[in-house]
Amino acid sequence: MKKILTAILFTAIATGSLAPGVAFSEPVNSINLGLGGIVQTMPHCKAKVYIVEYERMISPTTSVLGRASEVSYKFDDKINYTEEGRPRGIDIGARFYPGGNMRGFFITGVLGKWRSDWRFSHNMGRPDQWSGDGTSDSIRASVDIGGRFQIGSSSVSIMPALNFGKFFSSINCEFTSPSSRVGQECKQSSEVIAYMFLGVTAGVGF
Repeated sequence: MKKILTAILFTAIATGSLAPGVAFSEPVNSINLGLGGIVQTMPHCKAKVYIVEYERMISPTTSVLGRASEVSYKFDDKINYTEEGRPRGIDIGARFYPGGNMRGFFITGVLGKWRSDWRFSHNMGRPDQWSGDGTSDSIRASVDIGGRFQIGSSSVSIMPALNFGKFFSSINCEFTSPSSRVGQECKQSSEVIAYMFLGVTAGVGF
């Protein structure tokens, strides 16, 4: 799957022939670095999202992009369950700018391959406490809604966005406590199934 995604992205951004005959007066490439999750938007869950994108305009209103991301999160329902993990993945997708020229309002759709290692605990501090480690291999679908705002006449833009996504995962899990169940397979599912977060990205066009 990763090889397929990489091949599609390479074809889209490297050939420069997706929109023959179109000439651009604005920068057609952008490197975007972002951070999300600083504002808590989901109950019981805190997360930080780190984003690196390469974006290339292929028509006056459309760009394609490749994105690498990593997330650090902790879920705590304050009752009997905690979970923390570090998902990471690679996405490819397209971004639509109704106003054109990689400026103003945009909608982004991406699809990618993700992997997450996480640990969880039930009934912490109680005699019947049990915990384990999990690994999730996922296909992630995500939509961003935001805007790209150029800083003066520079090539730098600020890109705030609201991000929505869903993971379609296969999960492996085993107990790490109690001692009588260590190493045995468990059926725990991760709390990270779908999400929403606010992010801000800085883009440099060239």
